[in-house]
Amino acid sequence: MISDIRSMLNTSSNKQSNASSSVLYNAGPLAKLGSEIKLIENMSTIKLSGSESLLFQGKPAQLLHASSANQSFSLINAGDPIDVSTLQSAQITKKKGAQVALELLSNNQLKTGSPALGASQSSITNTTKADNVMLASRVVNLTVTAPTTNQQITMVSDGQTEFPIMTSTKLKLGETIRVMVDANNNVQAIPNKSNTSTHPVYLEALKQSLPKQLSLTDMTHMIKQLQTLGSSLSSLSPQTQQALQQLIQNLPNLNALTASSDNMKQAIQTSGLFSESLLLNNKTLSPTDLKLNLMRLKDSQENIGALRLGNTPTEHIANAIERITTSQLRHLSDQNTTATPNYPLHIELPIKNGNTLHMMQVEIDQDASTQEQALQDRRWLVKLKFDFEETGRFDARASIQGNKVGIMFAAEHPDTVKILQKNMPSLRQQLLDKDIEVERLDTFQSKLDKETSMTLNTQSLIDVRS
Repeated sequence: MISDIRSMLNTSSNKQSNASSSVLYNAGPLAKLGSEIKLIENMSTIKLSGSESLLFQGKPAQLLHASSANQSFSLINAGDPIDVSTLQSAQITKKKGAQVALELLSNNQLKTGSPALGASQSSITNTTKADNVMLASRVVNLTVTAPTTNQQITMVSDGQTEFPIMTSTKLKLGETIRVMVDANNNVQAIPNKSNTSTHPVYLEALKQSLPKQLSLTDMTHMIKQLQTLGSSLSSLSPQTQQALQQLIQNLPNLNALTASSDNMKQAIQTSGLFSESLLLNNKTLSPTDLKLNLMRLKDSQENIGALRLGNTPTEHIANAIERITTSQLRHLSDQNTTATPNYPLHIELPIKNGNTLHMMQVEIDQDASTQEQALQDRRWLVKLKFDFEETGRFDARASIQGNKVGIMFAAEHPDTVKILQKNMPSLRQQLLDKDIEVERLDTFQSKLDKETSMTLNTQSLIDVRS
């Protein structure tokens, strides 16, 4: 967090006390940082080499490490976070006061095709602007050489010169602080990189993604609009046509998914958190990955400057991507890996059934009471949530342990309950034909909860046991 360390750089009065004058006189290294900022006004092309999160004026912000012509400085970005890793170059324009504008040229690499057949890599160049950015000096490390006194004065050294600073935060002897000078000549203390946040990186990212996500209803409606638009592509650019066709053609089909358990397994393992795991391990993403296809579609529109795709605003596509990102982030139990999901696992799949489309929600949880047992002996709890126009909302809840299964259906409409009850004998026989022992098979009518927004904590599924 930015603390309130203050220098006396702005002091020009001769009426100061000896202590204040001493601070002013010895603040040469910090004054030098302030004077360096003035050189930035003559810069144009800059390089962004890194970033970190911090709080600025009580709000989340991003500290960008920049340089130009061997001149190092910092930028405080109070707007949307900038992904420095994909940037090719950046242009800086001085605005009023300490404000600057950035024009960012990024290069996104996309891998397509099968490694066995020879994967190809394409690149999409995007230009974006960041306006809510302020100038600051380069970051320097100061070591406390004498602890804070009652007068709130602390002696520090930059490795060459020892000088005092004023702070209301007590600092200990030998402690290292990182500081920079903003364009108003105020000294700002920033957290050490290892202590930038008390939360793991993935939680900080989740806080950014969570408010932007599209609701499930709006996401379903958006994909249906894209399906309709896909039947008439003549008015779209070639790049957008290709991206839209790839998205529509790779939406999972109900008949294909139900034809084989392997098809459903593959659909789950190439979506959501698992697709990020493939990227982490440098594997080629499946062309069926919904997030990747939405990103291609969004980029194709932004490249031609279009704000809408048919009746669908580009912003809705971006927010649909954020919904998938939110789901991916909330399952990480370790910020350094995407291979360790945090259960219960939530997966959303758009399913085509003829000319209609529905979003199917899958929740997979571990039965904590069997956690200590061998992997093959553990109990897994699965819930599938459906909402079809013909049936209304209903859930399928299963308890699976080895070759034993217990299944319960909960539906809101009484007619749907009757249909499910009518098909119970057929389902039981299908399970028995696959050598699955049915411990329980039942259906009932119940009022089902509507979709709740994703939060930072998780809740276990209802434990359906025999």
